[in-house]
Amino acid sequence: MSRIRQIRNHLYVPVLLAASLYLMSCKSKTPDPTHPKSFRIGMVTFAGYAPLYLAKEKGLFGAENVELVRIEDIPSLRAAMARKDLDAYLATPDIALDTNAAPPGQAVWAIDESAGGDGVVVAGNIHDLSDLKGKKIAAEPGLPPHFVLLYLLDKSGMTKNDVSIQDMSTQDAAAAFAAKSVDAAGIYEPFLSEALKQRQGSRVALSSKQAPDMIVDLIFVRDDDLTTRAADITNVIAGWRKAVDLIHQDPNGSYPIMAKAFNLSVSDFKDSSGGVVWLDLKDNQRLFGSAQDPGVLYKNFNVVYDVLKHNRPDVYPSDANHYLSHTFVNAAAH
Repeated sequence: MSRIRQIRNHLYVPVLLAASLYLMSCKSKTPDPTHPKSFRIGMVTFAGYAPLYLAKEKGLFGAENVELVRIEDIPSLRAAMARKDLDAYLATPDIALDTNAAPPGQAVWAIDESAGGDGVVVAGNIHDLSDLKGKKIAAEPGLPPHFVLLYLLDKSGMTKNDVSIQDMSTQDAAAAFAAKSVDAAGIYEPFLSEALKQRQGSRVALSSKQAPDMIVDLIFVRDDDLTTRAADITNVIAGWRKAVDLIHQDPNGSYPIMAKAFNLSVSDFKDSSGGVVWLDLKDNQRLFGSAQDPGVLYKNFNVVYDVLKHNRPDVYPSDANHYLSHTFVNAAAH
């Protein structure tokens, strides 16, 4: 898969191993165009999205017929949005913007954030960021750790052209780092922690924990649905909020349901989602802000674009004001 992210796969190893089994279930069925009232959300297989499955299983979307559709690569998700096979898809800003065509939809809600689950580990002889120049760095293109790497380079006045990036899977990148075949690696947990243990003197130069509000999963809704299906969008958001509340109120009842959605044991599911924080209304109010006082997400969205632009000149011109909408967050607060 790729989340395969692209996978965006922050923490997806055990989840990905089970994905092929779950794709046969009703929750991952192909969108049915004969049911126009359903609200279809596309996503890669990622444990961070689990509260949506909890909401569906427990009927927290109310009468809303929500379909959770697994499509395991971002280009296919974008294409499904363009065909109107999907009403929304889930992605972080770096995933949404890393394209040479106009990204589809507008983000209306933030559902989760990587809190240290993605990072760049460096060898002990890398004392300063400038020491990375010319060094071999392994990372998987299209995933948040790859963006964290670009962000780290950008902070030190470098781009990917100043280093030798070796494209490989996250698992292989971690192995290459442990074997001292590369000087650094952009990887996600649990490989991040394991890499530190296996290479003496290594350290995390930067993780998503030191880049708060940057690696955030958002619900991007198709532009034409923003007005014609506003009530449906509101119901989806309400269902997410109820699911997050339920996890806090009844973890013993919630975690087995979420784990089952990924064909995992509760223990393995908790490991897979351990680097993710599920976001509530208060988080969204801080991230989105208002028309008069835009939240930190607007600034960070543009930072993400700038970093991508420095490393990929053909990236599609994007601005936070066009791709973020605080309307539904503000409405949820009243």
